[in-house]
Amino acid sequence: MKKITLISGHPDLSISVGNKLILDELQAHFGEKINIRKLDSLYPNYHFDVAAEQAALVEADIIVWQFPMYWYNVPALLKKWIDDVLLHDFAYGSKGDKLQGKKLILSFTTGGGTDEYDGNHAHKINAFYPAFMDTAKLCGMCWQEPVYSHGVLYIEGISDAKALSNVQAIANDHAKRLIARLESL
Repeated sequence: MKKITLISGHPDLSISVGNKLILDELQAHFGEKINIRKLDSLYPNYHFDVAAEQAALVEADIIVWQFPMYWYNVPALLKKWIDDVLLHDFAYGSKGDKLQGKKLILSFTTGGGTDEYDGNHAHKINAFYPAFMDTAKLCGMCWQEPVYSHGVLYIEGISDAKALSNVQAIANDHAKRLIARLESL
């Protein structure tokens, strides 16, 4: 089994149902074979230990970015991590070969339902991939098709019990699909 490093970009897992459940399922399944880096608890002030984050990436064969989609992109926490950690002469540039050949998988959730991403918006879901694909290419990583799930929206005190059970079911299915993908690599 290859070594997996997962970067969790959810800004507050304490209020998450879907992303937290996905992470819990992955940890239970892979155990020590997966290094889950929960950025919200490791770096609540958004000041990253760049050396530690880069070391986690170097030891990985497969890198997963797990996040809820915010405004058609990654949350600010993960964006800052990308900006701060994927540095010149580490991730790209004439000496930036540390991520060469590593597989990159985006694993994300959206609050909106499938119908909102089938053309009801100006773009379908895969229209949001190009910046990530180019990031992978610049860093020499091997882009993998993302694993994503729609309708992962539960707000404590606002959503009802049915919404909670729906989100849990979607997140469980997401985790199973991501596990299968990771095991196939």
